[in-house]
Amino acid sequence: MKNIKGLGLYVLMMTFFINSFVVFGSNQSHTSGFKVAKVFGDHMVLQQNKPIRIWGSAKVGTKISAKFDDEEKEIITNKDGEWLLTFKARKASFKPHLLKINNIIFKDILIGEVWICSGQSNMYFPLKNIDTYRQQIKEIDNNSIRIFKNEKIRTVAKNGYTEEELKRCQTDTFFKATWKVSAKESAEKTSAIAWLFANGLTKKINAPVGIIQVAVGGSAINNWIPSKALKSNSLTQHYFDKDWLKNDKVKAAHRQRAKDAFKNVLIENQPYYVGKFPYRWLCEPSFLFEAGIAPLKNMFFKGVLWYQGESDTDNLEMVNMTKKLFPMMINEWRTFFNQGDFPFIAVQLPAFKGTLWPEFREVQKQTINNVKNSYMVVSFDLGDENNIHPKDKQLIGERAVRLALKNVYSKTKMAGFPELKKWKVKRENIKLTFKEIGEGVHIKNDIITGFEVADKEGNFHKAIAVLSSKKSIKVISPIKEPVKLRYGWMPFPKPPVSVYNSEALPLGPFQLNLN
Repeated sequence: MKNIKGLGLYVLMMTFFINSFVVFGSNQSHTSGFKVAKVFGDHMVLQQNKPIRIWGSAKVGTKISAKFDDEEKEIITNKDGEWLLTFKARKASFKPHLLKINNIIFKDILIGEVWICSGQSNMYFPLKNIDTYRQQIKEIDNNSIRIFKNEKIRTVAKNGYTEEELKRCQTDTFFKATWKVSAKESAEKTSAIAWLFANGLTKKINAPVGIIQVAVGGSAINNWIPSKALKSNSLTQHYFDKDWLKNDKVKAAHRQRAKDAFKNVLIENQPYYVGKFPYRWLCEPSFLFEAGIAPLKNMFFKGVLWYQGESDTDNLEMVNMTKKLFPMMINEWRTFFNQGDFPFIAVQLPAFKGTLWPEFREVQKQTINNVKNSYMVVSFDLGDENNIHPKDKQLIGERAVRLALKNVYSKTKMAGFPELKKWKVKRENIKLTFKEIGEGVHIKNDIITGFEVADKEGNFHKAIAVLSSKKSIKVISPIKEPVKLRYGWMPFPKPPVSVYNSEALPLGPFQLNLN
């Protein structure tokens, strides 16, 4: 009996001894001083059919040993204290995998599809706040969906940041995140559009989906572009060359919020140059790229789902600047990750009373048309005239899934959004022929609205339009010799837009020179 008790005590002591040297689910080992990149953790998803790269840091010359399932790798940290190990690619699987790196262990890892979901407040907008949340509750517990939601510090701090918040005002400390399985507690606070996208996608492709949410309300597009690209461009050098807090080309709200947040640490009459102040403001140029996107550099993923633009519509100069910055951002991300022209799906600004939103939607459209392997979720038939954060997010998520299935996952027979294919002008009649219409053009409420034509002086006039065939619409001009035609060119279309295809996907706004 005495021997049995002694054996039990021995086992207990050995268990304690072993566990004191094994760290479960943490990215940092206190016993050996090495770190694993923050994106790794229990419950994560790794991209299928791509090499699996694991990386981190440690003291120079440290030996790193890793085991993923039955595959083992070793490496010595380089002269900069960095290390990277590559495991073979694997197919999608709902079977949980185990990853051990020295004495750190990550469990319940799935292989599937990884999407970066980024942008500003409407991408951040949580699932629990959408108008169809009750319909989603029955599907919210879903082991196939994994969420990595980057949390930031507050944007508005009129009395100044606390000391703890100031410590977060660096690129390596600003965001905090851990992987979580989709459940009520985790999913309801997650981006509605990101979660709806993942939920719809996993059903159709029969694979786990991991969403990496990196979205910041109020952010402008320059916040998401690498500094090297902005500094080397004559149009954007001023972000770094001038006192940023006094630069009138920077969004006024961003400058004021920075002044408020740093009011206790700013030095009077001292210029504020980006990157030279002891702290970094979240809406400085390039900061969100450096803090949220750059740390993912070695990770393979499938594509990007992007919803941003509201902060770049204050004036026409900002809208026109986006013509340069939006394609620049997409191309810079692709160069940075070195994963080819990965899919980029952007959400169009929905209906709202914003004066320059029609012009901004045109910028979005032209960017998507000119940058390969990029696609637009048409959403200007959705939205709220008086609320820049509309609750009708479900259709946006569903439409994003459809675009991905058609253009990324080779479901090519599916109809996309209707597009103008060709047009013909005969006197005052303009015949428009469309593609991607499924079984034919569908008119809501049997009345076509939203078409206008312009005279030689540039004045626009409402035009009557009728369905002339399954594929075409005839626009009847109220004036002779119209020089331009446009459709849906309103911040908040009234009456609502009415041209859809047979799959209930709307025709997006467009304009034409008829000469």
